[in-house]
Amino acid sequence: IANIAHQWRQPLSLISTASSGLKMQKEFKVLTDEIFYSSVNSITNATQYLSQTIENFKNFFTPRLQKEYFSLDDTIQKTLTLVSSELKRKDIGIINKIDDIEILSYENDLIQVIINIINNAKDAFTKESGNFIFIDTELTNKTKNINIKIKDNAGGIPDEFLGKIYEPYFTTKYKSDGTGIGLYMVMEIIQKHMQGTISVKNVSYTYDSKEYRGAEFIINIPIK
Repeated sequence: IANIAHQWRQPLSLISTASSGLKMQKEFKVLTDEIFYSSVNSITNATQYLSQTIENFKNFFTPRLQKEYFSLDDTIQKTLTLVSSELKRKDIGIINKIDDIEILSYENDLIQVIINIINNAKDAFTKESGNFIFIDTELTNKTKNINIKIKDNAGGIPDEFLGKIYEPYFTTKYKSDGTGIGLYMVMEIIQKHMQGTISVKNVSYTYDSKEYRGAEFIINIPIK
């Protein structure tokens, strides 16, 4: 719901501003054809964006009981679209290198997993700028499995918490900010539903000639 709200805030503001502007200019008899058509086009584009957002979230919440073929690259782009407003609000850049391959699995489950991991990274950032999340894929076991690696530059997870983050109700956040269910459900989905594994570690790395440290999640799932 929070993601939907952030996605809708800007287009709704645009619609309100454009319609108020049209009304005012009409009352003052200064409304030109150019302004009219420009404003109407802006409103039309914004409503189409809202409609597409509804469709994206409706598809996300539609349960899938059967495995389906889907493009991994398309799926990760869908995921980033769902959280794009929140990422933009916190000035988080996404650096991705995704293999454009087709896999047989549960797409919505994978979207839910990636959203959870991205949201955890988002909440870990304390800086107002220079925040990054990296998403990479890597074929393994002679292309029978694929690794999806998601890492940030938020400083890493305290060592004493690394072995606990998948426990139900464990959280490092204030009680009002989290329940700990997110990563527990991520592990349940990956292991029990998608027959894969998930691991996490702290990593140090260089990007754009700068040294960074952060948490790296590695999701390993079968391609078929």
